[in-house]
Amino acid sequence: MRFEVSSEGSETLLRKLRRVKVIASVSNMCDVAAVVDLETGEESRWSALPGFVDESIIDSNPCRPFGISWTGDYMYIANNRQLLIYDRDFHYIGKHDVPLHENVHQLCYRAGRIWAVSPRTNSLIGVPVSNTTSLELDIFRQTVQPYEPRSSAETDDLKHVNSLLWSDESLFIAAHNFGPSFIMHLDAQTYKVRALIQDVGGSMHGLAAFEEELFWIDTEGNAIRSTAGYYQPLYRQGFARGFAMTKDVFIAGVSEVTDRRRRIVGDAYVQVIERRSGALLREHHLIGTGNINDLRLLDVCDFAHGVAPFLSAVHLH
Repeated sequence: MRFEVSSEGSETLLRKLRRVKVIASVSNMCDVAAVVDLETGEESRWSALPGFVDESIIDSNPCRPFGISWTGDYMYIANNRQLLIYDRDFHYIGKHDVPLHENVHQLCYRAGRIWAVSPRTNSLIGVPVSNTTSLELDIFRQTVQPYEPRSSAETDDLKHVNSLLWSDESLFIAAHNFGPSFIMHLDAQTYKVRALIQDVGGSMHGLAAFEEELFWIDTEGNAIRSTAGYYQPLYRQGFARGFAMTKDVFIAGVSEVTDRRRRIVGDAYVQVIERRSGALLREHHLIGTGNINDLRLLDVCDFAHGVAPFLSAVHLH
């Protein structure tokens, strides 16, 4: 493990990173996630179990932990069709009984459901955790209906939607779009489109909202951008995916650029960038994880998640 520190004064740096722990889902098929204390550099891994490998999956890796979200009691991690459940002590306790789809991406808790971005169904799938019914939002038709599990294929993926964020009365959905990306701004109650945000770069991932400004990773441009014209290049060339934000810092995942099937090997990095100055505060080197798929902050407010921190969360029932 290599943990690099910028030349910024240590007292200022530690104040900004105090109590900041990040969980990143990873691709090596041996681990589900890596947890990093950004103040101390301490790292731990959550091992994948044999039941996490689905050999019937042929179009993507058979164990692919991705989206992460939680309620006050439980953490949920998407793994293709599986929704893995962990308790507050990070012990694995089982799988949700509602199946998802191959290549499910980001997750977010909202009003009694864990919502999963499902690129192959072009929808958000809401599975109940304290509610009683499963719902599905057809993103491009802006219609909601009961969710019925079914087969899906890579060829059904129209725009490769991958990220979501609820902010006040808005729902933002990011579309990678296999090139020039865009963000859909929907009404959080009616799911009708309020605006289409374009000129956001290419192959984008991640969304954060802070003080009326929307931020994201322009993966193709290897930079953090915003609706107000913010532009901050990342400090390492690579495949940028995984995004979190506090009032002081951005946290971004940068992985090696490889063919999709080779994303299970190699290293990845977690970069911590001071928001106002753009300075690289720290970079954490994750050895042998393969690509980072998603990341969340565990114990401080994450403006890319919008859910109370898991390690100090109020119970959301």
